[in-house]
Amino acid sequence: MNSNNSRAVVLRRTSLICALLVISVVGLSAYIRLSALGLGCTPWPQCYGQAAAAAPSTTIDVLRLLHRITATALLPLLLLLLMGGFARKPERWDQRWTAVAAVAITLFLAVLGRWTTGAKVPAVTLGNLLGGFVLFALCLRMAYSDRRQQTAHELPPGLRALRLAAVAAVIVQVALGGLVSSGLAGLSCPGLSCTLSDPIAWEALNPWHVPSADPSDWPVNPQGSIAHLLHRLLALVVVALVALTAWRLRGSRWQRVGMLLLVLIGLQFLLGVVMVAAGLPLLLALAHNLLAALLLALLLTLP
Repeated sequence: MNSNNSRAVVLRRTSLICALLVISVVGLSAYIRLSALGLGCTPWPQCYGQAAAAAPSTTIDVLRLLHRITATALLPLLLLLLMGGFARKPERWDQRWTAVAAVAITLFLAVLGRWTTGAKVPAVTLGNLLGGFVLFALCLRMAYSDRRQQTAHELPPGLRALRLAAVAAVIVQVALGGLVSSGLAGLSCPGLSCTLSDPIAWEALNPWHVPSADPSDWPVNPQGSIAHLLHRLLALVVVALVALTAWRLRGSRWQRVGMLLLVLIGLQFLLGVVMVAAGLPLLLALAHNLLAALLLALLLTLP
């Protein structure tokens, strides 16, 4: 193995380590955030939105410490990818600008973290949520850079546009999910029904608008039902786009990724239904977050 190949292996392994660190940060952040909203608290659902102790405070403190340590360890590795990408000989690493974007997002999340605790506007939650998801996707994309270059010519025409449409739909869907969660609108559409407020509270879709939630009332934030309904409707669009993308991957070297996309989107849709039926269990909500991150990452890993 020559020095250039050795460098490529180091970059790929470092990218995978970064991806593992990011998904760990995403998981820890989601657990802390969902616990602060009262998911998993007792008695349920009366404690929803009251920051009840879903987990002991000592547990949350330990998780916050792990979150900081993991996030701190991430930046040096990303800087290593950045320097290695631009210094690689004879050709610079194809994903060097992806590394630039990953470092920029990491710094953005570090600054945003100063306003995260106690923030009331959903924009802070959305920034953390989307930033973490995209950062995970970029790290995974860097890890499979060589394979993507070798097989890009084998994929059917039109797949790139379809994949980009699926990525856009997933990002909007994640943002709507963040609005539902941060606006305490998770129980505003019980069962299969979803009754909108009259008039429709369009301000619930404004990430800079502080939700008018009342934990002592029921269903806490009925005005958030518009975000919840749109989240459900867009889920059907996401399922269709991801399934079509997976179908177009058949017969290519990315066929296994297509099969995994089908499994993930099926599980994600099923989790959404079960979460509503079961009343937002904490662990299912956490799994819903992690599956969404993995789904977005796989879509962005494709050529």
